Amino acid sequence: MTFAVNAVMPTDGFFIDKLNVYQTHDADLPFIGKNGAIDFDLLTGETDDALKIKGKLPIMASYSTSIRVHCDGNRVYVEGNPSRFGRCENLFGFTSIDDCIAVYNHVLRSLGLPPFTVGRFEFLQGKDGEKQRKIYTGAVITHIDITKNHEVGMGNEYAFLRAVSTLTLPNGKLPYLYPNGATVDFNTSKSCRGSSWDYTKFYIKHIDLLDKQKHNLKDATDEDCDYYQKVIEHCQHAGLIREEHSFKSKKLQRYDLCYYGFVSVEKLVNHPTLTTLEKLTKTLEAATMDYVTIADQLLAKNIVTSRQAANATQSMAMSWLNDPRFNEKTAKTSTYYVHKKRLLALGLDISIPFRADRNVLPMIRNQREITRFSYQGAPSWYRAPTTQPRFHLIA
Repeated sequence: MTFAVNAVMPTDGFFIDKLNVYQTHDADLPFIGKNGAIDFDLLTGETDDALKIKGKLPIMASYSTSIRVHCDGNRVYVEGNPSRFGRCENLFGFTSIDDCIAVYNHVLRSLGLPPFTVGRFEFLQGKDGEKQRKIYTGAVITHIDITKNHEVGMGNEYAFLRAVSTLTLPNGKLPYLYPNGATVDFNTSKSCRGSSWDYTKFYIKHIDLLDKQKHNLKDATDEDCDYYQKVIEHCQHAGLIREEHSFKSKKLQRYDLCYYGFVSVEKLVNHPTLTTLEKLTKTLEAATMDYVTIADQLLAKNIVTSRQAANATQSMAMSWLNDPRFNEKTAKTSTYYVHKKRLLALGLDISIPFRADRNVLPMIRNQREITRFSYQGAPSWYRAPTTQPRFHLIA
């Protein structure tokens, strides 16, 4: 039994799922934010007339999507998911940072703010004994998520994630399988949602779409609802698993991956610190089994006619399996013989002590290998993202 992986390049299929970016300008810019404040010193009565902008202004688009913009007069900051902005889902998104920046610049222009640009590096000499400071004049990325779809086949998703949850990442990142079995992420023992450097998770895409369906389809048309259901069914049929990696500010700065114009999705995917599913599954063997319980078989073969009777006989069989002294302690009542007769029809004789090396339980119905494929091609009916989505300001 092996875990089969098709041969793909490590950059195939990755796209951007989130992007936070800022740029500092010399010019005086309009204040943009959720609210502002002026400081008043209660002891001295002095007032600082400089307006401080607090919070980020939500820029809304269709399907309850938004990005958030902040400007304090010099620095422009935007955060959000450009691949999702103005769309009811993001099964596929932008594969280049330039396209994401184009979405943000489309919004910034409407607010009278300068666009994000590629810059240059400047080195300022510090005071005596201090090191030079490197300054970048262009846009700086503070957070970016890259994501990819994998196909494991319909019905194999939960078994696949259970297998992934047996693996660990470098630097002490341990797997955590969510109670619903539909998500696995990796954390250190002292953190949640990854470390201050990065975060990795895998989840079942159609389950994620179902969980967010009500929010994603707010004010949607009937056509939108039909389309969304079509995407869910498409993901379910393929057995899509979403792989997602977050590069946080500390990691981006440490490896010089934060400078717009000098970083790409390809550089992120091929960075040596990124443990992708390709690396994880090189030594992974995963298979799934379809189990039919004793109770199910009793019903399927018409040995009993009710679930209650089937469960009662299964309970007797479980006692026989797990208690070596079952035959000594169990009273030979009429009920015992009823259960014995039912189980004999399945080839189980509870009057003989259970021997694991001899008894074969008829519980496994089918066993199959899971083969993972990198899922790349969007169907012909899929709504691709646009760099100029419609949006509006919150009144």
